[in-house]
Amino acid sequence: MDFSHPDVALQARPSSLENVLSGLRKVFTLDPGLPLQIFLTIPIITAGIVLHINAIQWILLLVVTFLFVVAGIFRTAALYQVKNDSSLSIFHVTRIKCMGNAIVTITAGISLFTYLMIFVPKITPLL
Repeated sequence: MDFSHPDVALQARPSSLENVLSGLRKVFTLDPGLPLQIFLTIPIITAGIVLHINAIQWILLLVVTFLFVVAGIFRTAALYQVKNDSSLSIFHVTRIKCMGNAIVTITAGISLFTYLMIFVPKITPLL
């Protein structure tokens, strides 16, 4: 085979950054739960502003919210990868799905616990 022929010559491939951005675009447009996770940040930030939380509480609030959203993005990306990769066995597909759901559940629990630690002491004097 003649590899110098124009039909077989090296063609431009997308860079890793282009692949990542394309995957993120697909995750943001096709995942129905991700906008819900992102819109959850609006009442959290509003409550932080209204209750006048301090800088350390803001950092905790933003870090756990960021981790929760990133876990959702990674879970969705893993599910799309599993759906498009036919070489994986049923055992591995089930394991990947369960691990993705577990990570989102764990980060949601940590986030909820952190929100309660920050907001409950601020709300109880108002009641």
